[in-house]
Amino acid sequence: MVRSALLGPFALALTLLLPPPAPARAHERFTDPILAELNDYLMAIQVLRLRDARAAELFGQWQAVREISWRIRDLTDREGLSIHDPSVQSQVAAAREMRMRLREDCRAYFGSLEGELPTVRVRIGEDVTVSWPDPVLESRPGARAVILIRVSNERPGQVHAEMRRLSSTLQEDNDRILFWNKTLFLEPSDFRYTFAYLALSKPGPAASTLTLTSEAGAGRVRIRARGLSLPAVYVPALLPASNSRVALPDPTQAAQAADRGASRPAGFPSSFIRFRVRDAASGEPLPARVEVTDTRNHFYWTPLRGPTYPLTRENVGWRTPLWEFQPGPYFYVGAVGELGVEPEGKTARIYHGFEYRPAEVPVPENGVVDVGLERWIDMPEMGWYSGQTHIHTTDAGMPVQFSELWPLVSQAEDLAVSYILTLKGEWDTHAVYADEFPLGPVSSASTATHLVAYGQEYRSNPYGHLALLDLEELIEPISSGALGELAGADYPPNAFVLDAAMALGATTVGAHFGNFMTEEAPIQTRWPSTGYEMPVDVALGKIQLAEIYGNAGSRDVWYKLLNCGFDLAATAGPDWAIKDTPRSYVYLGDKPLTLGNWIAGLKRGESFVTQGPMLFFQVDGARPGAQLHYAGLPQTIHVDARALMPDGSRPVEIVVNGRVVATGTDVSEDITLEESAWVAARTEGAHTSPVYVTLQGRPRGSPADAQDFIAVTDRLLEWVEDKGLFDSSQQRETVVNVLREGRRVFTEMASGRGR
Repeated sequence: MVRSALLGPFALALTLLLPPPAPARAHERFTDPILAELNDYLMAIQVLRLRDARAAELFGQWQAVREISWRIRDLTDREGLSIHDPSVQSQVAAAREMRMRLREDCRAYFGSLEGELPTVRVRIGEDVTVSWPDPVLESRPGARAVILIRVSNERPGQVHAEMRRLSSTLQEDNDRILFWNKTLFLEPSDFRYTFAYLALSKPGPAASTLTLTSEAGAGRVRIRARGLSLPAVYVPALLPASNSRVALPDPTQAAQAADRGASRPAGFPSSFIRFRVRDAASGEPLPARVEVTDTRNHFYWTPLRGPTYPLTRENVGWRTPLWEFQPGPYFYVGAVGELGVEPEGKTARIYHGFEYRPAEVPVPENGVVDVGLERWIDMPEMGWYSGQTHIHTTDAGMPVQFSELWPLVSQAEDLAVSYILTLKGEWDTHAVYADEFPLGPVSSASTATHLVAYGQEYRSNPYGHLALLDLEELIEPISSGALGELAGADYPPNAFVLDAAMALGATTVGAHFGNFMTEEAPIQTRWPSTGYEMPVDVALGKIQLAEIYGNAGSRDVWYKLLNCGFDLAATAGPDWAIKDTPRSYVYLGDKPLTLGNWIAGLKRGESFVTQGPMLFFQVDGARPGAQLHYAGLPQTIHVDARALMPDGSRPVEIVVNGRVVATGTDVSEDITLEESAWVAARTEGAHTSPVYVTLQGRPRGSPADAQDFIAVTDRLLEWVEDKGLFDSSQQRETVVNVLREGRRVFTEMASGRGR
């Protein structure tokens, strides 16, 4: 048996199989191989730094590169210097020298681990050969172990090597042996490392197959692993620059716990509160969010036992009109859980999503809180399913690194679909966030009624942030410009990122849609999140959804683009919070709940976004997203709209081309249209996607709104010329050409010639 202090014990075998067909190339025209390589290294270092001081030192080296990278932006943003100023260029040169040193030091570090970590060696020469000593190792469930993969190019020219993970016939294996699909660019005689990870969640065997395709040929590598019966123990750890705790695996304590035969946390009191939460009608168990207070309004959230998750931060999450704000701290329980505090004088408040009435109950003397929550509305019964398309974390304020508790959170918040987005650039505690799983569905975290998947947020200030769903490969460099934090260029334009994502079959979302876009403040590359390129990307047909509810998002900008004739459905995503945060409801009717069905309905606009109210809307019997065509001009249409709350209906407004044309409770009336229009319903805390009504084939258009987007684009063009950081004049010219292409669309519209 071979053991490694860094890897932890696990069992594994590798086999070279027959070549697969060559896949399509991925976004070659703008990938910076150095940035992509460093991002790959940083993800591995984030795992290894927990138990290797050398990895922790490299992470500190990245933090130094990050700081000087932000210094470049301070000179241009805060001090008003041009990117061409010699003092700025000297900072750029220093940052890029540090970046190259970081890459070489990472390579040397991983090279030193070839004798410690199990290592796959792939040589690309006249053909592809794989060398592997075939050890038999073992791993504890709950721990994360790194498998080193060294790829070298011995050909005379540059090599593009596509590496992919094939889906296992056992879907859960895809969540236990992890690999991020990627494209490797290698110069002659060059090499680099990449990684697979073991993340075994239970004892027993698992297997996954990786493929590599290059100019020299292709091959398959099958990874098999076996988890031990000894689970990992998670211990609290306070991460830097954070006031919250997160559980990290501790193999030493796992062994000690097994020796003790411990079945509960050490020191758990003999007197405690036990929670049982269920559906009042069916009796089915319900995961729930719980807040416990005493008569002095002190909060209790730990110690916990059972499937539970405590959140210690206060005043996070959103304020829903459904009920009074729950400030926290609080915790989640998986239908049954225990809180280690005395029952006397305590009150519990229990929540389960937007469709159930919360319960507030005094804790009885025996400490058993047995609660049946009542539905006030059953949206799935009516064919509607909730979801969020932009999640990074729970209210702990950081990604759920190494946590298996996300399913508990999504089920307790009653989210039918949860898209967690991997991202880069913001805090110094992680270089890459929300990277627990590769992109795609997470079967081990999903149930028939609650689906969890990973996507990507590609971030660029000031071009904009993009949520990319149904994506099979991270679009490198994950974030560009300032938010890449490696002194990278303000390149590629988001238009190229969107092209690459759509070529891979992804759904594209403008995140924080229109945020601060129309304000006259100077363009910033730090914060807040901005999206000056988004009008261009919408005009060129590259953004499919507008995130108008979430961490920022401009309804007015959305209205203006709809007025310009672009069909753009709404979506919602909370970003860095989860409690009572806005969500999208998508109509599936009789179709089963699947990720594909839900995303397809969302793209078609068969949806509404809400902070709590349930909003129903039809035009001539057609739901949101419908395309209606009439020969009449003018044309009378009939609208029906109703917004429901637990205590009844609330007022609704009917919006036509951005103007309110009717109001009331339970609206049902005729409206006359004088031109083609988009029509939607809204209420306080909710908004439908539009119904699109075309009269006599005439497109919608608004010269005044088009002129506003010309002004936005001109501001960005000026920034690109004077402040944008590029590796070459050709990169700058490419970005300018993309912006001018989109500007021409708005110029045609502003002149009255339409799209």
